[in-house]
Amino acid sequence: MTYLFIFYLFLFLIFYVYIGYFILILVLGFFYNRKVKKEKNYPNICFMIAAYNEEKTIEEKLKNTLCLDYPKDKLKIVVVSDASSDQTDLIVKKYFSDNVQLIRIEGRVGKTQARNEAVKMVDEEIIVFSDATTIYHKNALTYLVQNFSDPEVGMVTGHLIYTEDANSSMSVGQSAFWQYESLIKKAQTKLGTLTGSVGCITAFRRKLYTELPAHIIEDFTGPLCIIQKGYRVVYEDKALCFEKPTKRSRNEFSMRVRVIRGGMTGLFFAREVLNPLQYPMVSFQLISHKILRWLSPLIFAFVFIFSNFLYLIQVESLLVSLCVWLEYTFLFLVFLGFLCEKKSIKINGISFFYYFFVLNLAASKAMIDQLYKTLPANWETDR
Repeated sequence: MTYLFIFYLFLFLIFYVYIGYFILILVLGFFYNRKVKKEKNYPNICFMIAAYNEEKTIEEKLKNTLCLDYPKDKLKIVVVSDASSDQTDLIVKKYFSDNVQLIRIEGRVGKTQARNEAVKMVDEEIIVFSDATTIYHKNALTYLVQNFSDPEVGMVTGHLIYTEDANSSMSVGQSAFWQYESLIKKAQTKLGTLTGSVGCITAFRRKLYTELPAHIIEDFTGPLCIIQKGYRVVYEDKALCFEKPTKRSRNEFSMRVRVIRGGMTGLFFAREVLNPLQYPMVSFQLISHKILRWLSPLIFAFVFIFSNFLYLIQVESLLVSLCVWLEYTFLFLVFLGFLCEKKSIKINGISFFYYFFVLNLAASKAMIDQLYKTLPANWETDR
């Protein structure tokens, strides 16, 4: 019976991490809705585009940014080039007459440190962080900044949509994952504050910026620092941006390992927010949505081991038998997903299971690397 209890415990944790927490915050958000005061206003904005060797995308990004529906006299566009060695800087210089500026950071210091240095060089009230590969809807900035009419709001993040790639088996899983994450962000905003941001569409008050160590990812740690200063981080679902999905599982795997490790390192940096007495709702969200999610590969492993052990010793439990059957069905679907990627075949359902497996495999690798390897400050793009 002890083994059966342990099995049920780990099975409940899996349910809670991926389904239970989601349902819980939706219900809580229904009863407790902390609204954001929104008014249309046009503060001075510094639109900061991080770039490293983005010659293939930077011109399209600049054209998109220049066409945004925002007063031109209140929008400064700055490209922060992290020692790009291709034609990125030359392309940016073509747009100097359109109120575009280039800040070149020498030494290949990484995105976080490049942003640290660039923020010191601007004086606009609001800074927007974006990436060279992200295309904004024309009204995205207007919807983002209207949230700053609320004096309690320190950071706003928008809604990322992946444009589906007909030839990519990763695109379906990526899109489904972000739709799920966006619903969670919406519910978290109702409860008070987000615990993370979408790095390619994030706006914040410049006075609240915290300079972070170069190896820490700003997308996760930046919002936690805003929370520590007593401000809210909110989600604006009308501020839309678009990106192409990752084409290959190995690229998605590497990116997820880096993001998870950055999250782990960042949470240690801002560990004060885990204090349930000082930050009850934030600590609850971090444990439920981040820490347990990072640990889910271990939980899955325990469920697999205990369910198969109980099945082999013939413990009478319909749930155990069902779990074993589902486990091997899942592994079979993952294998099919792997074959589909190799053959460039996209089958939506199978692709989703394969993507879910890649996410958890990345979390496993991240935990191992975190114990033995130093997190690098920079990385190569896969474009």
